[in-house]
This record gives sequence, structure tokens and C-alpha cells, in this order.
Amino acid sequence: MVYLILSGIILWYIFPYLRPSRLKQYLRPDAYALVTGSTDGIGKAIALELAGAGFNLIIHGRNKEKLALVSEELKAINPTCKVIHLLHGELSLPEDLPITILVNNVGIGPVESFASGSDFEKTIDLNVTFPTRLTRYVLPLMQQPGLILNVSSYAGLMPPPYLAVYAGTKAYNNAFSISLSRELDHIEVISLIVGSVHTASNKKPVTFMRPAAATFAKHVLGIVGCGKKQIAPYWPHALQIFLISLLPERLIDSATKRAMKKEL
Repeated sequence: MVYLILSGIILWYIFPYLRPSRLKQYLRPDAYALVTGSTDGIGKAIALELAGAGFNLIIHGRNKEKLALVSEELKAINPTCKVIHLLHGELSLPEDLPITILVNNVGIGPVESFASGSDFEKTIDLNVTFPTRLTRYVLPLMQQPGLILNVSSYAGLMPPPYLAVYAGTKAYNNAFSISLSRELDHIEVISLIVGSVHTASNKKPVTFMRPAAATFAKHVLGIVGCGKKQIAPYWPHALQIFLISLLPERLIDSATKRAMKKEL
């Protein structure tokens, strides 16, 4: 009996990673996906994957030149891809634009002491206020069925020292996402619990536990339709989070403090 229970628990954890993606159900004629923070890192990698899957893109960023360069890359992957630029600070899209996917990816997380840190309002504005406002704006434009992917972090589940504001914003992202998933009909909402990923802002080398952004993006789109409200899309991250959760809290506190001090 114990063996059957354990087998059931293990299957429940691994099944979302084994089942095929249901991304294609959101691909309809002239369908658009909106990806924030899409000029670098995870956001750009997700945008490229979506273009390869046949979606048109609304790419968001602060820099017009970078947006233009990403547009060229998207069209190199998919010559029929239609691309719309959304500059940060501007919320103006055609009311009849058929949006089926929203990826709230943009965010920042400066490692710093809370007592002597710099502009924490900027972190809150970009990580919390902006995705909340954008989601509210896009929802009336979304076609059904629709998909919203909100990028959260393991820091929102296991807050480390020297990331107090960032961890708080990512906990918000996670709760916001889960609440929306229970509220909205015909719109799949998933909170993505993200671990370490190699990007322009995280230049540590690619390893098994720290995938390249392109690899991570494939895993993100691979878990669409998984039936979970929150999930670590890259399964080694899920295993890492689980194993850390088994450790005594005092050990976690001391280990994370030593590690984060090195980042200061």
C-alpha cells in the first residue's frame, strides 16, 4: 500500500513533464502572443520559440533598436511572422488585435541590503505594478481560449536574504497568477517558478542546473496545458526546490546567507 501511495505521488509530480504540450490550441489565424522583456534573456528566447511555432508577436522592451533587432531574428525564423513593437510605458494596441497568449516576463532583482539598498520602488513598479496593469489592459483583448504565463521565482517560495523586495514581488506574482487561474474561465494561467537561468544578467556558466535561456524557453512552452496553477517548468529546478525544502530551516538560512553575500 505504501509503495502504491509513493508511486502515485511520484507520478503526480512527473506527469506534467511527460505529457505533450498543448500550445497549439492557442494558435489561430492571425493570433498574436505578447511577451514582455523580449529583447533579452528568457523573454527573447520565449518570443523566438513562439515565432517558430507559428505565432505573430507583440514584443515589449525599452529600446527601439533592440526591438528592431529582435524583429529581424523573429522573421528569420518565421518569414510570415507579423511583429508589433510595444515600448515600455506605452499601452496602446488595436482593439481588434487577436491576442491569445500573454507572457509577463519582464522583471529585475538587484542583490542588495534592504537597509541600504537603492531604488526599491523601481523593482516593485517593474515586477508588480506593470504586469498587473498590463494584464488588466490585455484581458479584454484576449481571445478564448487564452493563455497567461506569469514568471515568478523560487525566491518567491523560499525568500533568500539580500533579495527582500525581489522575493516579495515574486511571491506577489505567484499569488496573483494562482488567483487569476481560479477566477478566469477559458483562460489558462500558470505561474512559472524559475530557478537560475543563464542570461545577459546572469552570466554564470551554463550547467545542468543552470540552463541556457533557449533551453529554458523550450521547457516553458512544453508545460503548457499541464493542469498546474504553478510549476517549475525546468524539471531539475523542481527537483532542486524539493530537495532544499527537506533541509532544516536553520541550515537553509546560513547557507543562503553565505551564498548571497558573495553576490553583493
